Amino acid sequence: MDMLAKLGIGNAHPGGFGETIEQLKRYPIDKGKKVLEVGCGTGRTACYLAEQGCDVTAIDIRPEMINKAKIRAEKQGTQVKFLIGDVCQLPFEAQSFDVVMVESVTNFADAQKAVSEYYRVLKPEGKLYDREVIKVKDMTTGIHRALCSFYGVSKIYKLEEWQELLESNKFSTVTSTGIHPFPLTMFEDQVQHPDPVHLSDRQSFMDPRVWQITARYDELVSKYHPYMGYTLMIGSKD
Repeated sequence: MDMLAKLGIGNAHPGGFGETIEQLKRYPIDKGKKVLEVGCGTGRTACYLAEQGCDVTAIDIRPEMINKAKIRAEKQGTQVKFLIGDVCQLPFEAQSFDVVMVESVTNFADAQKAVSEYYRVLKPEGKLYDREVIKVKDMTTGIHRALCSFYGVSKIYKLEEWQELLESNKFSTVTSTGIHPFPLTMFEDQVQHPDPVHLSDRQSFMDPRVWQITARYDELVSKYHPYMGYTLMIGSKD
């Protein structure tokens, strides 16, 4: 998380920004809808939603991310309400939003609490779109521990477990886009969808820890990517 904040990366989720665009083509959100993006990072998706005519509020638990997101919005000329906040304790009244948008955030929090909060702040007939990493084949304890330790999560869920999690928190008509292969690299996405706003800290490229983490990530993904995939979970609130 420190590395992503320093580098100001705006597509650090499964499938990258290209997947965000494809999602919104397949599941368009009407103009004027009130959208909450949780774990917004540097605000790339939030600003894109605002450009499409949505009324966007976005939160992130890291102040440095919110600061960069505000800079992005100013440079792109978009109106987004950015707030520091915890996905497990959303600072909003019940039934405040038409859509909750999540891109690889729930697994980094207490997933049970986070999903419960998504449901609480959605209006009746509201929609949750949550894209998360999933386990696609059984792992040894050692592999699971190595991946969880690197990502800082307690568990990597199977697709069925994500579905059960949403259903146990009252979401109805829970569907998914199925299993997508975990990308080996984000380079293709960066080339096809370059970020128009560069928000990296200048000194970050001189920090050896950044390159150590990058090398470790490449090593783990190369070695274990067959065990992982991702999906978009869609839940409706009655």
